[in-house]
Amino acid sequence: MKRGKAYLGAIFLLSLGAVLSRGFCGGPSLSRGLASRAGQTRSGRFATFAMEGQAMPSRPVAVLGANGRTGRLCVEELAKLGVPVKALTRSGQFKGAESPLVTSVKGDVTDIKALNEELSGCRAVIFAAQYNKNTGNKPSEVDYQGLVNVANVAKELDLERVVAITSGAVTRPYAPVGLLLNVIGNGVLFEKRRGEESLREILKDTGVGYTIIRPGGLKDTEAKGPLKTEFNQGDTIVGSVPRADVAAAAAAAAIAPGTLAGDATFEMYSLDPEEGVGPRPLLPWYNLPSGYESSGPTWAEAFLGLKADKRISPRGFY
Repeated sequence: MKRGKAYLGAIFLLSLGAVLSRGFCGGPSLSRGLASRAGQTRSGRFATFAMEGQAMPSRPVAVLGANGRTGRLCVEELAKLGVPVKALTRSGQFKGAESPLVTSVKGDVTDIKALNEELSGCRAVIFAAQYNKNTGNKPSEVDYQGLVNVANVAKELDLERVVAITSGAVTRPYAPVGLLLNVIGNGVLFEKRRGEESLREILKDTGVGYTIIRPGGLKDTEAKGPLKTEFNQGDTIVGSVPRADVAAAAAAAAIAPGTLAGDATFEMYSLDPEEGVGPRPLLPWYNLPSGYESSGPTWAEAFLGLKADKRISPRGFY
């Protein structure tokens, strides 16, 4: 056990030094030429599914954690797109912008009976709930068991999709940022990973799709939009990203047609952040680019470049 702890400590110190030397905590962002990848994006029937003039879903999309900073933006983004929304909060009162398309309801991810009632009749659900030390809940109760509850209810009700917002570095607890988040968040990344794994297993071969979004460092700045945002897969690259862009991507995934962005997990960061961190490897021996980058002029076209989880080659404990 002591040798294991010493080994992890050595990895952390070596990684932290190498990452800091490469400007992980600041410096100019790394541009890799959006123009060079423009040919990878494809126009077509998916490209404008969320644009003005398109028919929006008549059944509502539920948002869990709707009073959180990211959840509130998810609700508002869906309403802007003309999608009816159920804003589920612990209090039953949505504190965001009012809209005739938004219905406030009381709901808690730890209450599976309430979830069954409130998600009934919905098209999809966005899981934007997360551990908050001020509520008295533990990460295991929200980020793990809460997502398990939502997955089971979605399966029972035969929803079209579950969109889960988790975190970058969720599979890299030994990376500097992973160690930091687990320390200050009472092991929250461990619970988020358990939640992701359970979500995939519960929904496997059920016909209910899922999309897992792993944002980098969340910033309360204006949205950059899809052209200045990049998706990645494999949990090897991290950066900063506005909450508004995460919310927009989550909303687009919740109403995406067919298998677009379905059964896929991806990281998300800004290519040109005004503040925070530009894209960097989580650990110095990871490649940048990773080979799993995807972007486009619309969220739908960025989704087209994603691979389903079963087609991603996982990186192990190294």
